[in-house]
Amino acid sequence: FEIELDAGSDLMETDRQRLEQILKNLLSNAFKFTEIGGVKLGISAQPGDRIAFAVSDTGIGISPEQQAGVFEAFQQADGTISRRYGGTGLGLSISRELARLLGGRITLESRVGEGSVFTLTLPRAYDAAQVPPRETPAPAPHVSPQSEPPPERRQSVSASIEDDRDHLAGTRRLLLVVEDDDRFAAIVRDLSRELGFQCIVAGTAQEALKLAKRHRPSAVVLDVGLPDQSGLTVLDVLKRDDDTRHIPIHVVSAEDHSQTALSLGAIGYLVKPVKREDLAEVLRTLEETLTRTVRRVLIVEDDLVQRDAVSRLLASGDVETVGVGTAAECLEQLRTQTFDCMVLDLTLPDASGFSLLETLSREGGHGFPPVIVYTGRDLSPDHEQQLRRYSSSIIIKGAKSPERLLDEVSLFLHQVVSELPPEQQKMIRKARNRDAVLEGRRILIVEDDVRNVYSLTNVLEPRGALVEIARNGKEALEALEQASTDPSKAVDLVLMDVMMPVMDGLTATREMRKDPRWKTLPVLMLTAKAMPDDQERCMAAGANDYMAKPLDVDKLLSLVRVWMPR
Repeated sequence: FEIELDAGSDLMETDRQRLEQILKNLLSNAFKFTEIGGVKLGISAQPGDRIAFAVSDTGIGISPEQQAGVFEAFQQADGTISRRYGGTGLGLSISRELARLLGGRITLESRVGEGSVFTLTLPRAYDAAQVPPRETPAPAPHVSPQSEPPPERRQSVSASIEDDRDHLAGTRRLLLVVEDDDRFAAIVRDLSRELGFQCIVAGTAQEALKLAKRHRPSAVVLDVGLPDQSGLTVLDVLKRDDDTRHIPIHVVSAEDHSQTALSLGAIGYLVKPVKREDLAEVLRTLEETLTRTVRRVLIVEDDLVQRDAVSRLLASGDVETVGVGTAAECLEQLRTQTFDCMVLDLTLPDASGFSLLETLSREGGHGFPPVIVYTGRDLSPDHEQQLRRYSSSIIIKGAKSPERLLDEVSLFLHQVVSELPPEQQKMIRKARNRDAVLEGRRILIVEDDVRNVYSLTNVLEPRGALVEIARNGKEALEALEQASTDPSKAVDLVLMDVMMPVMDGLTATREMRKDPRWKTLPVLMLTAKAMPDDQERCMAAGANDYMAKPLDVDKLLSLVRVWMPR
């Protein structure tokens, strides 16, 4: 790679950020399509007081009939190149538009097998009068019925059933129903009104978050299978926001993701189909939660000093703690009283925490609240899996971390963070600098664009995740194979780009799903949202979920938390 700067082209006045954006895109393409030879950036003065930036390469070249299409969004020279080299062609479309806005243009000269020269020509001094008008776009291509998303996965419109959003009374409790099945939503709406709730209905995840933010409902009934994204991400976003995390959320879904939902802070989980009386019980549970003014926590810890320390940590005006030192006392308390949350040490004098959880899971006659295992012991993968088997709401603590414990307990107690004592609020904020779900978990990033790798790493590593990198699908499969020989290097989750060189993400995911070792490994696809059927293609290949670029950091973290194995 070389840069050649001609005399007389050392000064210009333009939008530096946009100019760099165009040049980085042209250079990125040149490097991607050039295996042998070189890439050169030549900068020279041109007639008419203009500057030319010529990016030349010795790469694969583009045939004359294909050159007209490379500036159109989502096109490359042909499908073979797309599969081999990755990318969507979107960058050239944007670059051409940016060049127009700067008063210039981009031209192309190329020969197949010999290379290409993309030349950006701009005025030496920006002048708004020199900006040419936008070209009239060609008519949109007709989309055949076969390329439309299947009806069951199409974006649903805003809920079409009648609700109370236009005549809300501030004195009555408000239920938000997030459900894209209008019949089911109407049943929940009618039941909620019978129990004295007002009701508003959202048919998509996006609408649900908007309504929750605007109306701050008293409680939420949430479906997982929403058309635009998983309802679990809605749950996570609401529970990560101090303004909404206290709202009790009950999940009702056709698929069983109860372990994930409960650990994210859901108050309960029902698998469809459900009876009307079951729904009525859900709403009564939500009503009881809202009515209760005092939250109760059971602390199971044989060390009196530790028990008192945890009690002092969690105590506030509306939290009552009960401490016991043995498994027998724990069982007795649960048989006779109701608790909102239980903090459990694994070492007890009369039984291990493992056997206590086993007993609780067998005995259905008494309340079994969300359990937070709070231990200083290092847990083997087998022990961790054993603990998780007995309760879908266990959260493992790798060390005695008061800040993290307080954060988790406040989540399960549905406390309003802003109403907690100042010191507790401070501790919760400190706990969120790391992420318990990501701490120590290994994430494989499969992405050929170094900028995206850098961005994703900077999001995940500060939150405690361990990051591995592969530049294409083939390297991803090799990395998984290598990790399979060393349990300490096992990958917990994969972030997979769709368009990559050598082997694309869809092919790599299909190959992974053929191997029993990686059949259930969570794969989240990252797409350029280039085609209307992106979501279907990703899910058909075996992905758990997908996200369109440019990536929204909060949504990405929610997806990772939702699908991280528990």
